[in-house]
Parts: sequence; C-alpha cells; structure tokens
Amino acid sequence: MAKPTRKKIKPARATSAKGGTSFLGSYLEASRAPLAVLLFLIPLLVGYELLLAIALRGADGAVITNEAHRWILSLFGAFELGTVGLWLPGVLVVAILLIWHTIERRPWKVDSAVVGLMWSESIILALPLLVFSQAALRIPAAAASGVDFESLSFGAKVAVSIGAGIYEELLFRMGLIGIILVLLEDLLKTTRTSATVAAVGLAALAFVAYHPLRDASGALVPSRVVFFLAAGVYFGVLYVVRGFGIVVGAHAFYDIGSAVFAAAAGPSASVDS
Repeated sequence: MAKPTRKKIKPARATSAKGGTSFLGSYLEASRAPLAVLLFLIPLLVGYELLLAIALRGADGAVITNEAHRWILSLFGAFELGTVGLWLPGVLVVAILLIWHTIERRPWKVDSAVVGLMWSESIILALPLLVFSQAALRIPAAAASGVDFESLSFGAKVAVSIGAGIYEELLFRMGLIGIILVLLEDLLKTTRTSATVAAVGLAALAFVAYHPLRDASGALVPSRVVFFLAAGVYFGVLYVVRGFGIVVGAHAFYDIGSAVFAAAAGPSASVDS
C-alpha cells in the first residue's frame, strides 16, 4: 500500500497582505487621525501666523486676512488681548485636534511617511479644482480669495491662501457640516447618508454666500456662483471622505496655485471672461 502523502498548503505570503491595497487602506485611515492631521497642519499654521505678523499689515497697521479668520478673531475680541489674540485661532485648531486625539485615546505616534503622503495627496487633489477654475471658468484669483490680491505682495498672497485653507475649512466643513450632521442624525433621526448629503449641500451654499459673487459694477457673475458651489461641494466631499487635514491642504494649495497664476498673468488675471 502506498504511503499517504501529506500535501503542504502554502500560506499566503505576508508581503501581499502588507503591500498594495492594505498599505493604501492603512494610509487612508492613518491620514484621518487627529494627531497626523495636526503634524501635517503645523507648518501651515506656523507659517501663516508668522506671515500674519510680518507681511499681512495694511498701511494703517490693520491686519489683512480672510473673512473666516477675521470671524474667528472676533470671537476673542472681547478679551482685548491685542496682538496676542492673533495667535488664538491657530491655538484653537491645535486644541481641537489634541482634544479629539485624547478623547479617542489614540497612540501618541505618527508615521512620518503618512504626513509626507498627505502633502502629496493634497497637492494632487488641488489640481482638478485649479484646472476647473482657470481653464473652464476663468475665475480671477482676486475673486476666489475674497481680498484684493493686486494690492498684496506675493508672500502676502501665499499667506492669505494658507489662512483661507485652514480657517474656511474649520468653519464651513468641520464646524458647519459637523453641526448639521448632529442636528439631522441625532435630533431628527435621519439616515447617515441623507444627513451627509444635506450637510455637504448646505455647507456648500453657505460657502457660496460667503464669497464675492459680483463684479466691480455690482452685477452678479454666474461663473462665480457655479465655481464656488462646485468648490463647496468638492471640499465637502473631500472632508467627508478624506478628513480635515487633506481638505485643508487641498484648499490651501488651490489658493496658492491661484496666486501663482495671478502673479504670472499680471493685472489681466483680475478680468472676467
């Protein structure tokens, strides 16, 4: 009688479980973690706050910044903290992320490769909106920023762009979408999908209303309405799918790209087609 042979079954290679899709999945999860988001945002926060104190000053000494940052500053205005108060919105962002991290009891460790990939992903995700605004609708950079870019140095333009990315996303995505989700899901008991769609849409409409929609003559510019609505939906979807850090980065890099186009094109960049 022939001896029975024992067939060896090879286990799946460990490398396949750690590579490809698994690596992508781990990155997608890790890049949404509050501590990774904080480390990603620190250079943007510090750079913006330093430029705010150095470059973003008008002839009368007033701070030149985006309206979202100005609104947050007004919350601290009652404390009469002077120039120290300019740092408080940045401190608020850091505090929110640290509290979020602490509540979730996550480990105090972040892979540096994750933070590096977040920079690359943010730049890539800014490109579709940049192409759409410049090639399809010819939105002037001055209109997109909400400030008079022509009167600012290039460094100041970059600073305002970074501030818009941080503080507009803090208000319209983290703040407004978060509040709407709580109201619809917890109070009205709607489904998660319905609440998310409604929250992204309502935040996008608020984003449209926040930006200048009229030209110098006071006439409504339809292309601006279309662009800001599309941008609001785009950033809202990015926030829901990819988290706060990536949407801030994509927004900031989009605005920086607009500033570069404006500098390259000169005064003609402020003319609607």
